[in-house]
Amino acid sequence: MPVERVLVVGAGAIGLRTALELLRRDVKVVLKSRHGPLHPSTCSMGAGGLWMPFRCDDTRVNRWAKTTFDELYEFARNSDDSPVEIVPAVVLKTENSVIGRELQENNLPTWTRDSRLNFQHLTMEMLHWQNSVHNLRIPSLETLHEAGYNYCWHFHAPVVDCPNMLSLMLDEVESHSYTQHVDINMENCSGGFSSLGDMVLAAKEYKCDAVINCTGLGAKELCNDETLIGARGILHLYDRYNEVRALENSRDTAILVDEGTWGSETEPCYIIPRGDKLLIGGSYLKGDRKATIRKDESERLEKNSHKFGIDFVSFKRDTWIGWRPARDKVNLQIDTSVNDVKVIHNYGHGGSGWTTFVGAAREAVNLCLG
Repeated sequence: MPVERVLVVGAGAIGLRTALELLRRDVKVVLKSRHGPLHPSTCSMGAGGLWMPFRCDDTRVNRWAKTTFDELYEFARNSDDSPVEIVPAVVLKTENSVIGRELQENNLPTWTRDSRLNFQHLTMEMLHWQNSVHNLRIPSLETLHEAGYNYCWHFHAPVVDCPNMLSLMLDEVESHSYTQHVDINMENCSGGFSSLGDMVLAAKEYKCDAVINCTGLGAKELCNDETLIGARGILHLYDRYNEVRALENSRDTAILVDEGTWGSETEPCYIIPRGDKLLIGGSYLKGDRKATIRKDESERLEKNSHKFGIDFVSFKRDTWIGWRPARDKVNLQIDTSVNDVKVIHNYGHGGSGWTTFVGAAREAVNLCLG
């Protein structure tokens, strides 16, 4: 029996792109979510938006990331007012991760092989020599050497202006002729769904043939998924264009560190230029439910800001705290425990939501319509 109408639950990057994938394939959509995409609790809204597989070990991620990169890359190239910008990125390394002469011969992530990234593994001397041309806004060679960073990855990746992209996707969903109903503020009315069973009942009420569950961390309670854990992230956000910064050169650069003296896997240090903001992070603390930034965390973010040339004393800043839906393996599959309505899960993308959202949406829809 063909699927003609689908209930999509969740309005973050995954949920909205899944709804759009259905609509673009001429499938009618009902969209419901506890919160709207720009609600502070929506992880997609506060994310850095940098395309780079991160904290998601699922073997399918490379496939989804490639599909997502294809769309974001063209989006950035073909639109003057695009919510996607191709940004130079530098990942600081303490040791040489390339032994042979060819990238393909070394134990680098598969995603680094895409020629559009212009990926390079460099010494710091090589990076700064190239920077006489590139004009990247990066710390000095002396500063990086003193901190113990002698190597780096250098590439060019899409960065999504997350709030802008979420708004554009929501507008497309709401204005599409195949959209049947949109309710993205369920908390203010019914309070939202309490279980997977509630979703199935709603699907029947709206005469939907299937449900695609894109509830992110909310699936922990809705689906009793004890393997899903919130990985807490923290950010300071600064105005990107209206302040003077200490580092020389003119080209904003994403800089990421999760090793050595500046960062770790649980307390990464990074700056990401996203839209009109500079994002300073961060953390990846599984199970930490603290809803405000601790004093020592704020002080650490201020130190990170200083490393990247931001005068945190005079700059006006905002703060964001959110939780990535961390899971050992993304739950993207058909739920065989439900018989009367087809149920597909699409959640648990960890820190790679914006890196995989297009590819994951297409795979979920393929399962739904297949």
